Parts: sequence; C-alpha cells; structure tokens
Amino acid sequence: METIKKILTNKWFILVISCLCAAYTLVLCYFAYAVFFYDITYTDKTKFAIIYTVISILAGLLFFYTRRSFITCIISLANMLVFFPTLLLDWGNWPLIVPAAIVTLFGFFCCKMNDTMKTIFGTIFLLLYVLGGIAFFLVMNVFRVTTVDTLLSAPGGIVSPSGNFRCYVLDVQNKSSGKVDVYVEPNKLDKDLDFIVLRTTIKKLVKQAIKENRDDALRYDVHWEGDKLFINGEEYFDENDFLEETDTGEMTYKLTDDVWKHTYFEFDYPIFDLIDRITKIVSEKLLEVSEKEPTGEIDESGGEEAETTTSATTAARLFTPAFQY
Repeated sequence: METIKKILTNKWFILVISCLCAAYTLVLCYFAYAVFFYDITYTDKTKFAIIYTVISILAGLLFFYTRRSFITCIISLANMLVFFPTLLLDWGNWPLIVPAAIVTLFGFFCCKMNDTMKTIFGTIFLLLYVLGGIAFFLVMNVFRVTTVDTLLSAPGGIVSPSGNFRCYVLDVQNKSSGKVDVYVEPNKLDKDLDFIVLRTTIKKLVKQAIKENRDDALRYDVHWEGDKLFINGEEYFDENDFLEETDTGEMTYKLTDDVWKHTYFEFDYPIFDLIDRITKIVSEKLLEVSEKEPTGEIDESGGEEAETTTSATTAARLFTPAFQY
C-alpha cells in the first residue's frame, strides 16, 4: 500500500499522467472542427450523451489528480480556447456542450496556477467569451437575413446512380422574399461514428430561382440520368466535369474549386448585396466611359499605334466582381 502511495504521489508519475489530459483537448479540437465543416446528426442521442459524459467525468478526474502539474495548467488554458468555437457554432446541442463546458471550467479553476496569472487569464477568457458571443449574436441575428429553410426533396437527398453525389431542393423563405435552391453534395464524405453521423457540408449551388419564379420552382422536376443531373429537362450538373486523375493514376473528384462551398455557414448578408450592387453600377459606368474614348491613333509615319487600355477600362476591370451569380 505504501508503495502504491509513493507511486501515485511521485511528481514524475503525475507529470506523465498529466499528458493524458491532452487526449480530451484532442476530443474538443475534433468537435470544434466537426461543428464548422459538418452537420452533426444523432443516430442515438442518449447513447452519445452517456458515453460523452463518462469520458468527460474521467477527464475531470485526471485534471483534478494532476492539477499541480504545469502541463495540466497549459492544457486547461488550451481547452478554454478550443471549446469556444463549439459553444458558439453549435449552441443548443446540449449533449455535446454541457459535459465539455463543465470539464473545461473545472480544469481551469482546479489547476494550481499562480493566483495572479489565473486572474489575468480568467479575465481574458471572460472577455473573449462575452465579447465574442455578443459579436456572433449580432452577426447571426442582426446583420444576417433570417430565413426559414424547408427541404423539398427526400431527407437523404436524391442520390446519383453512381452513388458519388446527391442533390436536394431547398425552399428558402424570409420576410421580404423567397427563393428555391438546388444543391449538389458529395455522397461519400459523410462519417458514421455509430451513435452520430457527420454529414459533409461541401456543396455546389447548381440552380436558384428568385422570388418572381419561386412558385414555379416549387414544382421542379429534379432527377439523375446516369452521371448528369437534369432539372425540368435541362442539364445542370455532370459528375465527369470534376473527375481528375491523381499522381498515382487513380481517378478522383476535385472539390476544391471556388464553386464548391466547404461550410454550411453560407448566409445572405444585405450589406454584401449592397456592396455588390454598387460595384456593378460603378463598373457599368466606367465601361460606358471607356467605350466612348478612342482606342488608338495614327502616327505621323502612317502606322497605326497599338490599341491601348484606357485608365477608365482598367478601373472598370478592378471594380468588376470576380464571381458572377
């Protein structure tokens, strides 16, 4: 018994055990990554809540046992930062947030850090959470257009015959207008973790009907014919357009172009629309001016000088948006 007590109180043994606390930090990092790039859905919410709670309790015991280790102090500070994105982006997902929040706060307050340093870091984290939360709330609820999204297609999407892609139709409504969007997603990038499924949010907008055509768009005929997606008889997507050969000779799909969105945080911001409209107006005016100016002159030797780009044309190109929707 005395030998076990010596081992458990040995500072080097505690230092080694404190390194295990980093495993919980990796868990927090994984979920912070998941809530940003995936849509987390539960196949068994109760099972996930129980397992994650047990893991969190064990992590809390490790934090308490190694609270005097400087490694635990560093890990506790890192947890406060890593947990912040999950708290903001997945607010309301209590089985994921509550256990992590308790362990993160417990680890920070129980570690034997200098009182002055703990006060300083505590103040920094408090400001980070409060000011960051307020800023996030303003962006998501004031500057963003609030919409009600209704899935018009099957919950799992309309899967292509190859099984590589799926599409779905989304009815987007807000107070002033509405639209119907048709998206295509890769179908083999989801991650099934038994009790939760991480659904990929990589998607491509292939068709959008604005307010004036919304009623007709609600009756879209969307279907696959081989590798191609047809909407009301017209082709809008071809799987082969994104197929490429890797260095090893394997064929894979390239989803890194700008046409693919890699996060589900894609919202309508009125200020961005206003900037886009102003940019287009300025571009049109500058192009009109450039068209009225002469593009070349005949020199005294009778030869025609090369056509030069006017300053107005150059400015117009600078103001022209890089992407046209």
